[in-house]
Amino acid sequence: MTNSLKMQDRGRKRIPGMTQLLSKRPDMFSEGVWPGYYSKAKGAEVWDLDNNRYIDMSISGIGANILGYADPDVNEAVISAIQNGSSSSLNSYEEVELADLLCELHPWADMVRFARCGGEAMSVAVRIARAHTGKDKIAFCGYHGWHDWYLSANLNTGNELDNH
Repeated sequence: MTNSLKMQDRGRKRIPGMTQLLSKRPDMFSEGVWPGYYSKAKGAEVWDLDNNRYIDMSISGIGANILGYADPDVNEAVISAIQNGSSSSLNSYEEVELADLLCELHPWADMVRFARCGGEAMSVAVRIARAHTGKDKIAFCGYHGWHDWYLSANLNTGNELDNH
């Protein structure tokens, strides 16, 4: 794990927690036994920077990953979207198609609001809940981004916000 450990040392010098995602911090796992960084991933397998192969039975890249890594159908769809231009000053028609599909799948919903990230989605959900209920307290579990309330509630260092 020579290259993997060297990368962790580099990451430690440049990035608080060695990564941007708190729940994937290399120091949360068996440092020197389980790699902190990967070079490739396919199916349920990941390769570290020293080309050691592992079966990923841990957190599967964070979130739902039922297709595994580098699924050929997903890769093909992504490449096609990139080749058609992934961004424009005009709106994407797929946004409307996805909204239609979501409302069809969830008949109780009349409209859809998309967000750019989980933190933004949580902020929208909290605003809607507060407006609807007139209450301020919010119960939460799981990962909700880099909000101060989340960081201070979930880091066990004693100086929760000092390195962030």
